[in-house]
Amino acid sequence: MSEDVQHREDAKYLEHIHLNEKAIYFNRMKNMSANYYHWHQCVEILSVSQGVGIALVEHQQYTVKPGRLFIFPPGKLHKVYVEQSERNVYHRTTVHFNSTLLEQYCRDFPRQQVLLRQLCCRGEKARVFDVSEVQPVIDTLLERFEELTANHLFNTSDSAFLVMQLLSLLPEQQQAIGQNTFSMALIRWLEEHYQERCSLEDIASAMGCSKGHASRRFHYETEGTIQEYLVMRRIRQACELLLHSHLSVREIAGQVGFSEYAWFITCFRKNMGKTPLQYRKAYSLPT
Repeated sequence: MSEDVQHREDAKYLEHIHLNEKAIYFNRMKNMSANYYHWHQCVEILSVSQGVGIALVEHQQYTVKPGRLFIFPPGKLHKVYVEQSERNVYHRTTVHFNSTLLEQYCRDFPRQQVLLRQLCCRGEKARVFDVSEVQPVIDTLLERFEELTANHLFNTSDSAFLVMQLLSLLPEQQQAIGQNTFSMALIRWLEEHYQERCSLEDIASAMGCSKGHASRRFHYETEGTIQEYLVMRRIRQACELLLHSHLSVREIAGQVGFSEYAWFITCFRKNMGKTPLQYRKAYSLPT
């Protein structure tokens, strides 16, 4: 994407979850819209009790609705779009947790332990489950855990027990099927080319349409822009390289597709709330 086009984007801050000593971050949100790309350094479980929208992950588009549960592994770029209104009231619960710390509590529960490893490791695919039949049970579990957190009465074993209960309710095989849309095809193309200096003309040509059509169609299907997604994807990869390589910041900027080093620094600070060096210092594991 040309640098001048990128400058006009108002990208959103990407969430870095600060887990407490109980290895979990539990949040219930009501009556608030959602519309941004993000990822986390930890696992996220998203359960929707009211409202309808879309989720973009793994080059697929899914319907966000009651009876659907999402599991996003660490580092998985995704977007949830739900427009809150009187006719579309959005209630959702997110559970972020340290799967490594909680795994020790699953030693006597082999099925849950295996599921935890399969679903929650970095590099694993995001999973989307239809849980309509057990949604009332899930809602009850989340309501009870909310009471514990409100009164500060829970500990790490309570966190592990909640996660194990949620995992035990997942169907063996039944996963929701994503939709292959124009925007998802475009995202798959970007996944192969985001490290290159590609313009909107290049993208439209690859999709066999005009620039205007590509932009309008992408926005219609995702409520976002091509430029926004490309910036997010590049910065997400930059974060990975900052934490898991010894490359310099300038080298990383070039590897993820930024042709101007100063613009990379500006974009990174705007989206992450830190400069690349500050991010590396704050979140790199000691060696």
